[in-house]
Amino acid sequence: MLILLFLFLLLAAVAAAAFDVLFRVVRGRNKRLLLAGTYGTASDAPDGIGISVLCSGVRTLEQIENLLAVEYARYEVVVVLDALRYSAEFSALAVRYRMIRVEYVPSGELPVQGVRALGRSRKRRFRRLVLVDRVQDTPQGDFDAAAGVAAYDYLLPVHEGQYLLPDAVGRLVAEVGECGAGMCDMVRMRVGEPGRLLSREAVIAAGGFANAPWRRIPRDRRKTLWEPVFCLPRRRRPRPVIRTLLALLLAGGAGAAAWAGWWPAAAVLVTGALVWSVGGYVAQALGEVAGAYAAGFVSRRRFRRKIGEGNFTIS
Repeated sequence: MLILLFLFLLLAAVAAAAFDVLFRVVRGRNKRLLLAGTYGTASDAPDGIGISVLCSGVRTLEQIENLLAVEYARYEVVVVLDALRYSAEFSALAVRYRMIRVEYVPSGELPVQGVRALGRSRKRRFRRLVLVDRVQDTPQGDFDAAAGVAAYDYLLPVHEGQYLLPDAVGRLVAEVGECGAGMCDMVRMRVGEPGRLLSREAVIAAGGFANAPWRRIPRDRRKTLWEPVFCLPRRRRPRPVIRTLLALLLAGGAGAAAWAGWWPAAAVLVTGALVWSVGGYVAQALGEVAGAYAAGFVSRRRFRRKIGEGNFTIS
């Protein structure tokens, strides 16, 4: 009897946790829609929050174009790449964005090694892009090198294949802004592709990315974002037909178990069906956001058209 009671309590806790996640995701989606209209105003604020994207392992023009397509004034992309190991990719970036070598002066705030050169574009419309030539070793070392030349106070590490969703930067800015100036050191993404937005002060205080600065940040200076910020365009997701069939199988199994009097098994299957259904609703809510990239909101064609027109909000 105690075992059955423990089982039912466990299943109830699982169901409650699933509904809690659903509530947070739906609330986050609604908040994103609500803030969409004020995104431009926050972007143009003179004392607005600035974000520097730090790239490690990012080598394709497609991904860099996606990162540069963000329409936010206080924003930049710092790409760290080994010019000797990836000479073709480095040359393609230098030619595409008209990069020229500028003086590199280490800030001394972070343990940075292996930087050969620093590049910026001679074109004003590419001013938000910074290219760092560095000997490749670890992503943490790349992020430290990128942070050392970053211009803004909040840092967003990006790995190979991580594409920014439309309005993702605006959502991160809104979350930081809700805490007040200097009161938030981290925004953590709990759904979709994982990621963290970190304050420069927190990274410096920890001695760099290798020391996991997110673990040292007090809870009252953290925020959680229950929305996706990144997407992986090439990742395959289960088809709706497969989801429907699995849900029907769980429901049918629960009904058969209840008819046969196997109540513990029926309870487990009902909870499984419930969690699966919640997962479907969550996927649908997130799909409304993530589908924007697949629909071409940040396509190469749109980016090139904007570049040709010079139609970017830049600092």
